[in-house]
This record gives sequence, C-alpha cells and structure tokens, in this order.
Amino acid sequence: MRFLLRVLLTFNATLWMVAVYIIKTEKCIFIKFRELIIYLPYWTLGLLLLAIPIVMSLITLWITKWIELEELRECKEFSLADNEFLPTYLGYFFVSLSIGNNITMGILYVIVFLFTYLSQTQYFNPIYLLFGYHYYHILTPQGTRIFVIAHGKVK
Repeated sequence: MRFLLRVLLTFNATLWMVAVYIIKTEKCIFIKFRELIIYLPYWTLGLLLLAIPIVMSLITLWITKWIELEELRECKEFSLADNEFLPTYLGYFFVSLSIGNNITMGILYVIVFLFTYLSQTQYFNPIYLLFGYHYYHILTPQGTRIFVIAHGKVK
C-alpha cells in the first residue's frame, strides 16, 4: 500500500505538467460513440484536465486512511517547507510550456516522474495547501531529518 501511495503522490505532483502541456497545444477532441459525435473544445478539455489532479489528490488523501501512520512523539527542530518547493513546481509548468511535441513531452514526463519518485521529497502538490495540509522538515532528537505532510498547523 505504501508503494501505491508513493506512486500516487508522485503522479499528483507531476500531473500538472501534462495538463499544462495539453492545454497549451489547444487541441480539440472528437469522441465518437456509435452515431453520436461529441466535440470538446480545448478549453473544456483544459477544465477537465485541471480537475483530474484535484480529484487524484483527494483520492490519495482518502487512501491514507488505510495506511498505518507513524507517530512522531518529539522533534528537535522543524521548519515549514511550503514555499521551498514552489520554484521546482513552477519549473514543471515552464518546461511543459516550452516542449514542442508529444514524444519529447512523454520522455521528459517519464524522467521527471522517476526523479520525483526516487527523491521522495518532491511530493509537493499545491492542491494539498488548499486542503489545509502543510509541508515540514523535521529533525528528530536522534539526528534524522524527515519530510512530513501534515494537516493543519504544527504547534
């Protein structure tokens, strides 16, 4: 279950890159179902694509209810990390705006996805900020540094 959560956190953190790229291309979609043809203009598709990361973020939060959470009883120091990852996240947007074709975007997305998954600290997703979650760096009394996503403010 932890593997699934890590993959979903990575997917949620990088999915905006794909959504921005597809919106930038201004492609329209035609869906044919038997004799019915549905036309989706690019702005409608854009709204749907922006809704997917939000829904996926909610699903990820829902899944955490079934994962055994670890309890941190004390810490030596902690610092808020909400703004620390914003430049990286904005970089995803700028990269996706500068890519010219689907193959390059696909290859770059796989690379960014793998690096984000392996780093385990780049799970930053601004949607979680809207849901009341915050990101923290915590130093334990044993000297271990951990990255925590927590609901509400740490007191």
